[in-house]
Amino acid sequence: MRILLVFIVGLVAFERIAPVLQTGSERTALQSTASLERRQTSRIVVTVPADDAELVVNGAAIGGQGASRTFATAPLAGGTHRYTFTVTWRPNPYTTMTRTKTVAFRGGETVRVNLTVEDPADRVRVIYVPTPADVAAAMVDLARVGRDDVVYEPGCGDARITTAAIRAGARRGICIDIDPERAKESKANVEAAGLADRIEVREGDALDVKNLSDVSVVFLYMGDHFNVLIRPVLWRELKVGSRIVSHRFTMGDWKPDKTVSVMSELGGVFELHLWTINQDVKRKLVANSAPHGRGAESRGLGAALGLGAALGHDLH
Repeated sequence: MRILLVFIVGLVAFERIAPVLQTGSERTALQSTASLERRQTSRIVVTVPADDAELVVNGAAIGGQGASRTFATAPLAGGTHRYTFTVTWRPNPYTTMTRTKTVAFRGGETVRVNLTVEDPADRVRVIYVPTPADVAAAMVDLARVGRDDVVYEPGCGDARITTAAIRAGARRGICIDIDPERAKESKANVEAAGLADRIEVREGDALDVKNLSDVSVVFLYMGDHFNVLIRPVLWRELKVGSRIVSHRFTMGDWKPDKTVSVMSELGGVFELHLWTINQDVKRKLVANSAPHGRGAESRGLGAALGLGAALGHDLH
């Protein structure tokens, strides 16, 4: 009888506890379901600079063609999410452009990303096309290279222009190429010419070189896009009196001081352009970089071209 009584008491206690256990389990399930329901998918619309541009988002390629690409994210938890968008395209057969932008948004939002806006942080790669030796010599002559000059050549290829400048009497040369093979070739050529003590060859991106305070002559054969990207650095870093000579390509709407045509022994006519950094360039750069000005370094390339227009009208 005592055993039966204990059993009945235990059964009643269990029946009282069981609903509590069931309620706790159900609550956990409901909370999990609610958490899933709070995750929301975002629709992302990306505008790219070219119909055949390659788009990568957070390291993953996004397929498609056309100027606009649309995709949906995976379900996202609450809070802010940051996606990095990288677009690569070829504005011409010899130039590859890369532009990167990071955007913050919340799950469930429709996000529009415009990658067509020019940015000073853009990156450019240009295929190597050697300048004929006699055209390189003409570039050195146009720059009026002298014994006190330090010359700088972005995208040096085989270092032939820098070598020509040193042989013409320049004190020192610096050249850089983003392509490891070209940098290796340049070093070999400089050593073979016996100029390793006067020419420094670097491997890297010329757009990452910000200190040009010692440079007095810059040689370019890099394309219009590169020239416009490096232009603010040249305006800021080069001293008054420094010269810039570009084979074929110009500087947006910053008009050259002089343009000459050179007939090469190999055939063909080559245009060379000369700019000189003067007080007008420095004065207007300072004015446009003031806190309430239109600082060239804080704007996209399109706006920087506007600054170039202001400079170009009265430099000569």
